Amino acid sequence: MSDLGWVVPAAIALLGVALLVAAIAIAVRLSRRSPRARAAASRSVSDSADALLRLDDAVNELDLAFRAADAVDVIDEPTELRRARAAALRARDRAFAEVSRLQDDTGLAARRRDEARRLGTQLDGQLERVARTRRQLDEWARTHRTGPELLAAARRRRDEVLETTGDPEQLLAVLRDRFAPEDRDDAETAGRAASDALRDADLALQRAASEPDGRDLFDATAALARAERQVRAVEDAHRIALQAAENAAAEVTAARAEIEAATEVATLRPTEAAPDAAEHLRAAARDLEAAAAVATQRPRRAIAIVARVRERRDQTLSDAMTPRQRLEAARAALPGTLACARAALAVADARDSDAPIADRLQLERARRQLAAARAATDAEQALAHARAAWHAVARPI
Repeated sequence: MSDLGWVVPAAIALLGVALLVAAIAIAVRLSRRSPRARAAASRSVSDSADALLRLDDAVNELDLAFRAADAVDVIDEPTELRRARAAALRARDRAFAEVSRLQDDTGLAARRRDEARRLGTQLDGQLERVARTRRQLDEWARTHRTGPELLAAARRRRDEVLETTGDPEQLLAVLRDRFAPEDRDDAETAGRAASDALRDADLALQRAASEPDGRDLFDATAALARAERQVRAVEDAHRIALQAAENAAAEVTAARAEIEAATEVATLRPTEAAPDAAEHLRAAARDLEAAAAVATQRPRRAIAIVARVRERRDQTLSDAMTPRQRLEAARAALPGTLACARAALAVADARDSDAPIADRLQLERARRQLAAARAATDAEQALAHARAAWHAVARPI
């Protein structure tokens, strides 16, 4: 037995070492999940978003510079520069997806911090490549383009914009005749912005006529791009308003029947519905009456009210609906919700391109969710994506 006397002290020592290692591991794990680690991760994600903002601005300017240099879809467009431009656009799109993923990530803080730092470094590198492409483009333009040629190309683009977009005032006149101001505010704002942009383009072209090698050609190109975007917004608002006018009355009628059916379900299965289901459904019925009262003058608002009433119905009934009822409800709600999402996205697209990065990220989220809604084959999944797209950019009604 005396030969085994060392076993107990050795076992105690090994146990102590094991406990120490375990304590260190726990401390390290806790430190990687601590409030300080989460704050560091948030700072790193914010830094990567700031880098994305710089990259987005640089890529947008690069795209305009290609147009100002008459280097897009032309016979002598340099292959290397075209590929560099395409690569910059793809890198920017990927970066939006990556920053959005990091912002939504609720996992290990230390991992999130490290990934954000790596992404920020990658974005800074991409920004340098964009700057190098811009310098190469400027050198190419000095060799292959003259000031008068660029001025003539800019004037052709202006004429093409006017020819392809037409006069938004005619569309606005239709909206003024039929709908309340609140249902056409977005179109009126876009129409004024389009007129301002065209005026800015004309002034820049006048300045460029006396000094075509200056920045005025770039400013004219940027103004024309704004004008195109705003005229598209007017066209979208006109189309959306007319479609809403065609469908508003039928949507309100269908939603009334759905709320009546939902009230029956809540009465039959009170334990499976929300505790205040009856009050929520009565409020939904009142909202539908308000929508019916304004459906002629404000059809877009009526469609939006119907979509929100249906969403509230789904949240209220929860498990009280059978799978078949949920599927039928999703199929009924999907067209109107998609229309609301498309309308909100069209308005957001027309806003100032100098928006903060948070707004740009929300816009990209909405685009991805809307694309997922269109691609989904299951009505419930499509509806969930459409609602997410709508909520990402919608304003209160």
